[in-house]
Amino acid sequence: MREFQALRQAVQSRKMGALLLLGFASGLPLFLTSRTLQLWMQDAKVDIGKITLFGLLALPYSLKFLWSPLLDRFVVPVLGGRRGWLILSQVGLVFAIASLALQQPNQSDQVLQILAINCLIITFLSATQDIAGDAYRTDILEPIESEAGASVWVLGYRIALFVTSSLALVLADRIPWNAVYLLMAVLMVLSIFTTLWAPAESKVRHKTEKAAPLSFKDVIFLVFITVLVAGLLGGVFVGFIPLPVFYWLLAGLILAWIVTSLLLPTELLSEDRENRSPQNLQQAIFLPFKEFFHRFGLIQASTILVFILLYKLGDSLVGITANLFLREISFTKTEIGAIQAGMGFLATTVGVLAGGVIMTKISLNRSLWIFGILQLLSNLGYYALAVTGKNYSLLVLAVNIENFSAGLVTVATLAFLMNLCNHRFTTTQFALFSSLMAISRDVLSAPAGTWAKATGWSSFFLLTIVAALPGLLLLPFVAPWNSKPIAMPRPGLDQENEDLWETK
Repeated sequence: MREFQALRQAVQSRKMGALLLLGFASGLPLFLTSRTLQLWMQDAKVDIGKITLFGLLALPYSLKFLWSPLLDRFVVPVLGGRRGWLILSQVGLVFAIASLALQQPNQSDQVLQILAINCLIITFLSATQDIAGDAYRTDILEPIESEAGASVWVLGYRIALFVTSSLALVLADRIPWNAVYLLMAVLMVLSIFTTLWAPAESKVRHKTEKAAPLSFKDVIFLVFITVLVAGLLGGVFVGFIPLPVFYWLLAGLILAWIVTSLLLPTELLSEDRENRSPQNLQQAIFLPFKEFFHRFGLIQASTILVFILLYKLGDSLVGITANLFLREISFTKTEIGAIQAGMGFLATTVGVLAGGVIMTKISLNRSLWIFGILQLLSNLGYYALAVTGKNYSLLVLAVNIENFSAGLVTVATLAFLMNLCNHRFTTTQFALFSSLMAISRDVLSAPAGTWAKATGWSSFFLLTIVAALPGLLLLPFVAPWNSKPIAMPRPGLDQENEDLWETK
């Protein structure tokens, strides 16, 4: 009863209202450069091979941990810390989405290249907004509010996905796609006012500390990282770098980051005990990883990272192909918008809210087990639909089960990532964890269309079930059934609150 009352009080606060609206702002750009854009390009008779190539433009979501230390290291003048970065990215998104609304996809390579650059700018700004938003949410939530805050944020995020998928598809059958995207830009404007209204984040760093200027080595390092990332993105998009080669390069990049972090002197962690800002860019980038591996040990920390990468892979394979599959078996855009996005949104909302309540009753670890198994089994609904063909009743059943399970899993994984973070390095650590999930969603799932063509849809959906197994098999090592969830106390908590944090 006490937990229920605390949850109800948290949801009624201004803080939770701000998280709901900021979650909406975070989710708004995602489908505008992916699923919704794919259908716009399909209506414009763009070759399907070129359409799927645009999936690579989501790479900034996977690589956002590369520039996340800058948001931890530097404060936006006048605008402030977390909220300052939120406003900057949101202003940029308004103009970028409005610019996209003025374009018209067609088969011309030049037109598609301009469209791709525009979309890449949107995904970069959106990823930056996610970094700042994730850090802001984690900083302002008290331990007792973590589950409720995760649920409210995901709810806002899912409302945005509903607007940009279901509502946008229904509108696209009645007004031009350009008008639909212009309306999305107007909605993005509202996020700026939300950020200004949101409560200030916790003062986790000394505001009186003067930031050290960038050294020449810092500048060289930033240029190197920028050129490297731009080269990888450009090489994959134009076809110079095959996707398997990119997988190895990305893995090597992450491994090099980890190894360099491990080589840092352990004394740097004790020097940072009072939560001061890192005194140079290298420390801002590598020290958070040093702390993470120092806290858990090499084997346990590596296992956690692999788990994060694989836990939602099966769901990612279904998500990236669902609309293409439904169009192929003759469902219309309005039907997809009403059932797949509309009913799916409601099912996900129920899953999100139920997930937050269930976690308070059975613990986070057990939730990861139960929700993960439900997510795996939910893919059988699409397998049945692939076997029977177009069937409205079966579609409704498959969509509701899959999206309800996705809502449960999303809340559990979000709470799991939040519990992993040391609040000295919130931005960088959370960005790394969420980026690994984005790699599963955007990079590892990129060949899904090719696999579906090679195996057929029914066999493909069985393959998605197999892909979900490795993540579940790691649960005994990262979230044992009878153990307490991993938790990181906030600096400055009194002993009573620290005990409560550990209990939660």
